[in-house]
Amino acid sequence: MGGKVHARHILLLLVIGLSVVGLGVWYWLGREEKDHTWAVIQQTGVLRVGMDASYPPFEEVDETTGELRGYDVDLAREIGRRLDLEVQLVNIGFDGLYDALIAKKVDTVISALPYDPLRTQDVFYTVSYFNAGLVLVVGEGETEIESVDDLSGRTLGVEWGSDSDAQGRRLVKRLDGLTLHSYPTPLDTLWGLKNGEVEAVLVDAVSAYHFIKYEGTVKIVGEPVTDESYVIAVGPTSTELLSALNATLLALRDDGTLIRLRDEWF
Repeated sequence: MGGKVHARHILLLLVIGLSVVGLGVWYWLGREEKDHTWAVIQQTGVLRVGMDASYPPFEEVDETTGELRGYDVDLAREIGRRLDLEVQLVNIGFDGLYDALIAKKVDTVISALPYDPLRTQDVFYTVSYFNAGLVLVVGEGETEIESVDDLSGRTLGVEWGSDSDAQGRRLVKRLDGLTLHSYPTPLDTLWGLKNGEVEAVLVDAVSAYHFIKYEGTVKIVGEPVTDESYVIAVGPTSTELLSALNATLLALRDDGTLIRLRDEWF
């Protein structure tokens, strides 16, 4: 009887020991997989960046040189410079960017990529580097309108059927005497403001910055009305790469580089 108990104890200890070893192997293999992308990047000195070069001014193909150019291109190269890495730009159709990242054909995606909560099971996102949400735009000489709260009794231009239209309708319910004027596109909305048809407009930040750069006479006031964060995506195991990118983006934000890039491209 005692021999059987002793044998059972030995068997139990053996099972426990194998379980511990198995957990240890799983831990180290998981750790190796988690760190693999960053380890390869450090070994090769190359950061492969996927982007869809069809969305100027963020990324496009220069017709003269055939090279990629734009805000995201300069951002990627600046990140590479600060991390002491060569940046290899890979032009991929937008629909294929996530697939390329998961298949490890690229290390990261920098392509005016909106934060998508439905994707957070498959990829990691960095902090935001650009807010493309709605902004309030007024004439360059306007001094009384500083935020949407100052729109009572005013005429507001919006893009028909868009998020700006929805936001405008919410404001109409809240502010006395606010009137909406709908336009077919953000550009038409901004031209309506410039031509004096409305006193303010709600448009996406990209359209606003682009119009201000090339047409002038209007300005953005107040805080963004909505948020549409552009972020960088990395694979679900690329935690060290994610940390390096986040630290770099925060440094670029703090030293004014992100504002400089925005002013240069918009």
